[in-house]
Amino acid sequence: MADPVGAPPALQLRGVWLRLGREVILRGLDLDIPAGQGVTLLGENGAGKTTLLRLLSAGLRPTRGEGRVFAYDLRDSRAVRECVHLMPVDGGLYPDLTCQENLLFALRMHGQRGDVAAALRRVGLQAAATRRARFLSAGMRKRLALARAHLLARPLTLVDEPFANLDDAGRALVQTLLGELGAQGVTLVIAAHEPALARAVAPRALRLVQGALHEDRPL
Repeated sequence: MADPVGAPPALQLRGVWLRLGREVILRGLDLDIPAGQGVTLLGENGAGKTTLLRLLSAGLRPTRGEGRVFAYDLRDSRAVRECVHLMPVDGGLYPDLTCQENLLFALRMHGQRGDVAAALRRVGLQAAATRRARFLSAGMRKRLALARAHLLARPLTLVDEPFANLDDAGRALVQTLLGELGAQGVTLVIAAHEPALARAVAPRALRLVQGALHEDRPL
């Protein structure tokens, strides 16, 4: 998929290494992702998928190499965070806030406005609006996290294991919600152990092996 005319690539990495302590986690990554493309990250546990998502969201800085997100240097944490949303495997919710409060807080943190009630209806959580996040099931937490992603509408959205711990109905809903983000032009990078579930919304596959890019192919 080509970039829209005049739009910078969503992501460019050149020779990116990441070391945490004595352990090398990412090894010499070279990568280009056009704006609007959907990408699935594959790899065994410990391959570096989650670490790469944290790096792309400015949660970590490269030890060596250069990277850009929509033309912003990865080391410019503030600028990168304005255009990237990370949905971690646990949803990244505030457990003592209600569903409604989690969404309102996210909007306020980013200086945005949005229809929280509509977002909760979209993911089937309108009846749980006043329930604290700590009391939600794993599937409900994922739905709430996706409602937040839709409200924030960041041009690069990173999702870690969105299909884990869900039944078939939950997985289908997550597919639909991710597909809606993609249809809006959001660039999706999804770390998933179930590539068949991600194929419809993230048809390019990148496989990491011990922190190195081992494969780049259609999914």
